[in-house]
Amino acid sequence: MDEIKVVEYNNIRVLTTQQIAEAYNTSSDTITRNFNRNKDRYKEWKHYIALEGEEKDNFLDLGQFDRGLKNAKILYLWTEKGTFLHAKSLNTDKAW
Repeated sequence: MDEIKVVEYNNIRVLTTQQIAEAYNTSSDTITRNFNRNKDRYKEWKHYIALEGEEKDNFLDLGQFDRGLKNAKILYLWTEKGTFLHAKSLNTDKAW
């Protein structure tokens, strides 16, 4: 991924799981597994925003992302602090 697309939700800059995976040269499955293993360390609205149902659909309707994300039950948007927490748990050259 050459350049990360800047996206905001409620005036907070966010990234999707896929964007983090591409930026850190890993897979979205790895990001998801790391999150699930360390979920107690992440705080909603500080590290991530979880969108479901109509809230998720309204966000996706803005056309900023692939509609394939609509199939996910929960869409996680990661704040800058949440993105840095992921970097701590990855062992890729890009994360370092």
